[in-house]
Amino acid sequence: MYEQTISRRRPGCIVFLIDRSDSMKRSWGGGNQTLARGAADAVNGILNELCIRAMKGEDSFYDYFDVGVFGYGIKPRAGGEGVESALTGPLAGRPLVPIGQIARNYAGMRKIESIDLGGTVEQPYWVEAVHGYRTPMCQAIAEAGAHVFDWTQEHPDSFPPIVINITDGIVTDEPFSGASLAGWAERLTSISTQDGSALLFNVFVAPEASAEIVFPASGAGLPAPGPALFAISSPLPVPMCRSAASVGLRTTVGSRGFAFNVTDSASLVRILEIGTRVSTRAV
Repeated sequence: MYEQTISRRRPGCIVFLIDRSDSMKRSWGGGNQTLARGAADAVNGILNELCIRAMKGEDSFYDYFDVGVFGYGIKPRAGGEGVESALTGPLAGRPLVPIGQIARNYAGMRKIESIDLGGTVEQPYWVEAVHGYRTPMCQAIAEAGAHVFDWTQEHPDSFPPIVINITDGIVTDEPFSGASLAGWAERLTSISTQDGSALLFNVFVAPEASAEIVFPASGAGLPAPGPALFAISSPLPVPMCRSAASVGLRTTVGSRGFAFNVTDSASLVRILEIGTRVSTRAV
């Protein structure tokens, strides 16, 4: 299980859920960057990396992935509180989009600080940093599940969908449509392809510098919402454990796709890279 290679014939599906509640306006790690900006920049960076991985030639791409980005909290496009596609620019409002269309239709270019390159670089962006209202996380997971289910019906032989939830808060819409957060997570991860069940990973970003916990095997002893987020996170598949080890992230038996107290963008990007690292081949 979880060994299927991504190809044009068997694409993968990656969905990002970004908490856009009011508390995401807090500064990250005591710096000038907000949690909202850090999350948006990290997702933009991973989208850019997926585009590079799919590049065949100049303005030519293999559609290795279908990608969705949904924000929950404030809905800047529709207004009010809830869940909506977080893509902006030409792709505004689109749910799942082939990576080739992502690559060709970015909203603009933005200067960011790159630790790897040691300075400021220009990077395309698709997602803006916004915040407001509460944290309708149940609705977000339900929305992701609906799109993931439809996708698996069309791609039964593919690597299972990966859903990555980035949040700084405690769910505020539980129960939603009669189900708890755990119930919606269970519905999502019960969706499967022939290669395994859909994966749900959770990353809790924190404004205060504190001990970072990545891919633990237990949620015991964590402050809220740590135990609840750990409980709904999927076990980390063996190939991703190998990927984590290759960049110095320790895993153990029972490790889950969960990170707690992530206090800087570099750590968030590294975790997202592990969650989206699936082998590809041009077939």
